Amino acid sequence: MTVSRTQIIKLYRDSLRAARGFETYNFRKYFYRRTHDRFREALGKVSSMNEQEAVKAVGEARRELEVLQRQSLVNRLFAHNRTVLEADPQYASSARRP
Repeated sequence: MTVSRTQIIKLYRDSLRAARGFETYNFRKYFYRRTHDRFREALGKVSSMNEQEAVKAVGEARRELEVLQRQSLVNRLFAHNRTVLEADPQYASSARRP
């Protein structure tokens, strides 16, 4: 199985979308930053990877995406009171409830 650029971009966007789904500001920012950094790091290694390593890396990223989506759901189910920072519209994500 070959890994296409569109698959990687879709996986990246889905991961960022899942990170934005967290209700808690700290979790949301942490997972957004972590996703961005990991894909940026992987982008630098792509040229030296063979096909098998690339498929393995994409599979691992998909598993991480599934975990991120589940954790995001759990975080939304057990939402807490907003902090002062979260109440500020400048920092609130579009996924937040009004």
